[in-house]
Amino acid sequence: MKQPVEISTELTRQEAELMLAELRSRYSQVLNDVWYADPFRLIPEGLCHGSILIAMPVMAAQKRLMGALTHSLRAVK
Repeated sequence: MKQPVEISTELTRQEAELMLAELRSRYSQVLNDVWYADPFRLIPEGLCHGSILIAMPVMAAQKRLMGALTHSLRAVK
């Protein structure tokens, strides 16, 4: 069983928005780079993203962090 790590931080709205933009940019770049790479090229399109997240845990963590930042930014509007 995986041991979860909980992270708590306080950011200004500007810091959170900038971090989210940076994470989205990096995530998109890596996803575009690996989408057609040999290990994932023959995986059906509907399964490819999930396969990449399983193979690249850092991307899975980035995705969760982007979700948390998005949720937090919406909550403080």
